[in-house]
Amino acid sequence: MAKRRGRIGLAVAGVALVIAGGCGSDEGADTADTSDSGASTTPLEGTNWVLAGDELGEPLGDIAVSALFSEGTVAGQGGCNRYTGPYDVEGDALTIGPEIASTQIACGPAETAVERAYLDRLPRVASYAIEGTALTLSDGDGEVLLAYEASIGAEAIIGDWTVTSYYSGDAVTSVLGDVTLTANFTETEVSGNAGCNNFTGPYSVDGDSITIGPLATTRKACESEEISKQEADYLAALDLATTFMVTGTRLDLLRDGGTIAVTLEKA
Repeated sequence: MAKRRGRIGLAVAGVALVIAGGCGSDEGADTADTSDSGASTTPLEGTNWVLAGDELGEPLGDIAVSALFSEGTVAGQGGCNRYTGPYDVEGDALTIGPEIASTQIACGPAETAVERAYLDRLPRVASYAIEGTALTLSDGDGEVLLAYEASIGAEAIIGDWTVTSYYSGDAVTSVLGDVTLTANFTETEVSGNAGCNNFTGPYSVDGDSITIGPLATTRKACESEEISKQEADYLAALDLATTFMVTGTRLDLLRDGGTIAVTLEKA
């Protein structure tokens, strides 16, 4: 019988990473919410911003770095660890930190270099500007520190994904070691393997909102009760998803309140 891995959770380190840096002035900052043409832009808050520029001086490659601004807290992937910190916005003026907390997962050299450079720049931000789906964060002298692209729309979710964790009813749980759970999203259909049976059904997206199901499955008997329960929990978690975020090669399906339903990695 397969052994269940331990339950996982996002534990924020008790020691904050305090990064020195002044907020500076917002003089010379670009207009935050409108372009010269008056075209509508993506909102700063509530958007999953994925780092896209080369301002860090460290190659990103496939390393995912993101920022989500919501109700005075910015959080995301720093390159390996999850980070969180306070922010304040007024007009096009934006300050972050200075205290930023991070999980403490050991990272590879490339991920560590990116993460250190990224977290060092956040408290130096003094202003922001958005043009279309592009966000730039600048210092007090107007120099661009970080550049992002919004990860929104149906295109980001299309493809093959492998599940890394799912909501089991009372916790977010890792997948059994010898079982693979999958999901393939086309333009209107999702299908995959739930560890024992195959499933298929419709889904729809509207911005970052998602509705999955109803799902139909094959009726094969599973090898064990543990695998059978995991399958039922995974399918139930898909049904609970109300929003989604794609960050690099990671897909988060989220329940009401922004909590995890399913996390997946690009196959």
